[in-house]
Amino acid sequence: MDPVDNPYQPSAGVRPRELAGRGRELSAMDVLIGRSERGFVSQSLILTGLRGVGKTVLLNEFARRARERGWIVAQIEGPSDFEHADGALRAKLARGLHSSLREALGRWKKSDLLTRAAGALKSFSLSVDPTGTWTIGIDVAVATGRADTGQVELDLPELAIDLGTAALSRGVGVLVCVDEMQQLSRTDLAAVCSACHEAGQREVPFYVAGAGLPNLPGVLADAKSYAERLFEYSRLGPLLPIEAAQALRVPAEAQGVQWRRNALDLAVAESGGYPFFLQTVGRHTWDAAVGPTYISLDDARVGAALAAQQLDRGFFQSRWDRATPYQRRYLTAMAVDGEGPSSTSTVAHRLDRTLGALGPVRAELIARGLIYSPEHGQIAFTVPGMAGFIERVEP
Repeated sequence: MDPVDNPYQPSAGVRPRELAGRGRELSAMDVLIGRSERGFVSQSLILTGLRGVGKTVLLNEFARRARERGWIVAQIEGPSDFEHADGALRAKLARGLHSSLREALGRWKKSDLLTRAAGALKSFSLSVDPTGTWTIGIDVAVATGRADTGQVELDLPELAIDLGTAALSRGVGVLVCVDEMQQLSRTDLAAVCSACHEAGQREVPFYVAGAGLPNLPGVLADAKSYAERLFEYSRLGPLLPIEAAQALRVPAEAQGVQWRRNALDLAVAESGGYPFFLQTVGRHTWDAAVGPTYISLDDARVGAALAAQQLDRGFFQSRWDRATPYQRRYLTAMAVDGEGPSSTSTVAHRLDRTLGALGPVRAELIARGLIYSPEHGQIAFTVPGMAGFIERVEP
């Protein structure tokens, strides 16, 4: 069939044509927005899960819905392993809030509260950008004594209060979306918790929607002991078979194409129900299909095989290439346990090394986002199917 008409979109953070199986999370954001606009306080939202389950897609959808309601919205991402974690939150948030607040200044009637919020953001920004580059277009004086200590755990709550108060005066709120949240430093995570905590106590509409690996709740609790009361947590996994089938079937039907039942079952099974894998299988199956009005079992078989080859060459290989030869030995020792998790002591035994000797290797792999620690003494791959890929490349 014509690839130009292909409705499947396997790309990082791109919303699929049919966002299936995530109604609970979308409803939670709609409820947060609705309650906030009625003066009620809600918990901020945290999404966790392996890579490829659609966390970034949901964050983008959260941000879109808030913007449609006129909220002040910032979207940022935790630092990568190539970036220095300390101080990352302040720099990224200063950039992220700048454009949204500038829009508000142009859209809203000028008020003392809005001017105060803009001044606080300028103070917050100048702590990391003395030139004022990020504050171009916000023609206000620095708010002396607000968000200007240089200590993010003190400054962010003040900024949150000032921004939230200004938004409240307009009947809206502030939403900060943080992807790869587990990559933030402990100090920055503590600052986020403090900002949410103080805003909630003052009934000011400042909220965070965060996304990260399954260990994020523990990382947050380690930063602030009361974190579990600040956030509503949602663990994302693969879609149920009926949801996965819907994600494939509905976009095709919109193009006048039907999936044969056995073809749909095969595609769902081969993808494991993971949204990114589903989009990849769907895309290759569509391009391989004879058509013009239906997708057959043979089409699905060819598409699934082509999708597996692409995932091996890109999704999995790119992560494998980021590891050093010795780190690959560590990953190979983990792969013996399949999808895991693996015991750190068992991996050490397989490599004939002590836990202490392997500590730096484990820490480097965690920093590179290749593995995570679901609990003390355990490690697991951050992407589903990584163990199978390693078995294919390291037989």
